[in-house]
Amino acid sequence: MREQDMLYKQTLAMVVMAVSVAAPVQWTFESDKPGELPSGWKTRGGSASGIYRVVSEKNGNHFLAARSHADGVQLGLAIKIRARDYPTLSWRWRVLELPRGADETRAETMDSAAAVYVAFGSQFFPRILKYVWSTSASKGTMIRHPHSRRTVIIVIDSGDQGIGQWNVISRSLLDDYRAAFGGDAATIVAIGVKTDSDSTSSTAAADYDDFVFSSPASSQVIVRS
Repeated sequence: MREQDMLYKQTLAMVVMAVSVAAPVQWTFESDKPGELPSGWKTRGGSASGIYRVVSEKNGNHFLAARSHADGVQLGLAIKIRARDYPTLSWRWRVLELPRGADETRAETMDSAAAVYVAFGSQFFPRILKYVWSTSASKGTMIRHPHSRRTVIIVIDSGDQGIGQWNVISRSLLDDYRAAFGGDAATIVAIGVKTDSDSTSSTAAADYDDFVFSSPASSQVIVRS
């Protein structure tokens, strides 16, 4: 395993051991079988075949790979944790191909190379924060979904800067929820990912790894690279 990946994985293990108040909830995909979906994760909008699978790198690290060919399939996991106990979400993502012509500010071109969803409240009528690596929307942009006022898109990365490299992201869910919807976030009911290119009839590729919901104490010791 590369030194950088090993350091990050060891850091996650240290977080679990060091925090006793609210141990982090995490998915590193290390125990998932390569070539299959991660345990418990389910698709929405179609089949995961040919789109999502766990991959093992030569260095031994496992991650979730996503390859879209004019597809629009989401992969997610139902959970139930209190946002005030786990107010920080961190993860790694690596975009390999941006969907050509995509723009999340327009419904007809709403594709993202990489997207991470966090759903709050109810499984049936949730409020959703959608973090994206956009082809064209400016970094830091917050977009109200044109088809649902219950979903807000936040552009984390944009364009080809950093493409092909792992980027580590850490977000305050409480701050982002207040900025998007006002008020306080309650229960987190799902996490999901989506690499899609159906609206633009193009292709997109991204990888995801090391999702961690953590408490304020544990988030202080997560290494950013």
